[in-house]
Amino acid sequence: MSEFRSHRFHIIIDAWNCNPAGLGDKPALEKVIKEIAKICEMRILHGPVVVEGVPENPGLTGFAIIDYSHISIHTFTESQELCVDVFSCKQFDINKVKDFVKNAFSLEGSNTKTIEVKHA
Repeated sequence: MSEFRSHRFHIIIDAWNCNPAGLGDKPALEKVIKEIAKICEMRILHGPVVVEGVPENPGLTGFAIIDYSHISIHTFTESQELCVDVFSCKQFDINKVKDFVKNAFSLEGSNTKTIEVKHA
C-alpha cells in the first residue's frame, strides 16, 4: 500500500466572537480559502464557491475541492460564529492553518479538533 493511502488529516475549527466584518464578505472568504490551499500546498480543482445563507440563518458557506480533498468554511453573521473544516489525504501543517484562520477572522475564542487516521 502506498504512503498516499495510509493517512488522513483533518482539522476542524469552531470559533465564536469573530470579527463580524469578515463573516459576510464573499470576496474575503474566497481569498481565505485560496490562502488555506496555499498554506496546505494543495491545488484547488474547483472553486472556491461561496454562497449566502437564507435570511433566517444569515452568513456564508464557502467550499473548494482541492487535489487531496476539501476546504469548507461556514460563517454565521448574527451569532458571529465560524466553522472551518480542512480534510486531506496529504499531510499539511495544521498549526499554520489554525494560526492563519485565527488572524484572518480575529478570533477571540475557538475550539480545534485535529484527527489523524493511520491505516495499517
